[in-house]
Amino acid sequence: MENNQEIKLIILCSWGATSSQLAKKVQDAAKKRGLSVTVDAGGTGEFKQKASNYNVALLEPQVRHLKKEVTKTAEQFDIPVDLVDQRAFALMDGDKVLDQALKLINK
Repeated sequence: MENNQEIKLIILCSWGATSSQLAKKVQDAAKKRGLSVTVDAGGTGEFKQKASNYNVALLEPQVRHLKKEVTKTAEQFDIPVDLVDQRAFALMDGDKVLDQALKLINK
């Protein structure tokens, strides 16, 4: 991945409530590092319509059972999907979640 490529990350939970809090923390972490990152929060249900807007997707631990379904949608657009690291989620650690997203994109 080129450093100037903008990263568009979506963090998915059931309704988008906790994910918007985490998304803001990740956005702040990216800003501190001077990275061009857009972080959105959303529900897994609306991901199907919006998947093509993103280049990485993270699922919150409480929706891990939907990973297969989300991955099937994401694969059509070549989007890596993973579960948010549980510890990072519990701590709302934007830096750690950002690192996770960057690793996924660079695979």
